[in-house]
Amino acid sequence: MDRNRVSVSNPCGSAQMPLRDGRIWGQGQASMGTSMDRADGAVEVPAPTRRFRDFVGRSLIPRSPVLLSVWNYFLLLPPIFALRFHSRRLYWRLTGHHLRQLVKGGGVESSFVAEQVLPYNLGNINIINRGRTERVIAILRSIRGLKLHALNTLVVGPRNEAELLLLSSYGFDPKKLTAIDLFSYSPAVRLMDMHELKFADASFDAVYSAFVITYSDDIPRAVAETIRVAKDNALIVFAYEHLAAGAGNRFGKNNLSNGPDDLLAMFGASVGHVFWKEDFESAGSYTSSVVFRLTKRQPQ
Repeated sequence: MDRNRVSVSNPCGSAQMPLRDGRIWGQGQASMGTSMDRADGAVEVPAPTRRFRDFVGRSLIPRSPVLLSVWNYFLLLPPIFALRFHSRRLYWRLTGHHLRQLVKGGGVESSFVAEQVLPYNLGNINIINRGRTERVIAILRSIRGLKLHALNTLVVGPRNEAELLLLSSYGFDPKKLTAIDLFSYSPAVRLMDMHELKFADASFDAVYSAFVITYSDDIPRAVAETIRVAKDNALIVFAYEHLAAGAGNRFGKNNLSNGPDDLLAMFGASVGHVFWKEDFESAGSYTSSVVFRLTKRQPQ
């Protein structure tokens, strides 16, 4: 079977409900980060005004649902983005925010994570992986009705501030981003292990974990913590690399060798509507990504 597979679902969800004007709207759209055309108590736009606005937006100056503002486009230009990233790094250093990290017995329980994963990622702390972050963001921005700026989001393992700068430039509200990692030079990233999250139950509208989960030697525990801190109907975003079955990675492990299917199986009955699922192979290495709604409602 071709391992370069992509599964894209209807972003409006499978469950449906009627609106007052007779149209059908996906039930999944009535959740955090989404909105319906007309809410109870909202002021209805007069029909002539709506028709004129639609005429201008569709015929004269077609609107784009994914186009960035001129300002954000400017901020994302490679030289400008690099300047922002390195300037912030220098600023934190000059203002006394030195590199901090968790250690075995001091925030990290796993010897594997403390002795292998942590040193490896510390060695790559200055790398900016725009490509893989922006590909995941592009998936999210294509989901109709999803309001990224409204999501109170947990960002797991950004390694540095680059991922946070990208998320905020593409629509996430920086004030609603909570980032954690095993090390940090920035006040924007809290020291924390994804296997033991120091947050209350049902704290987040979304959990974003890009290229982190396969560093774990206890993925079921990391998944259980994700479920615990996420709200019902939260948006769950995972991306990661894995190898073909039977092969080992740099740490001698090959977690989630069947791609997103393995990860979704670990979430089990907590998997709601799946927006996106991909497993792309290149030179024996696979890049997987999956976006879905989390459900905490018990089946009837």
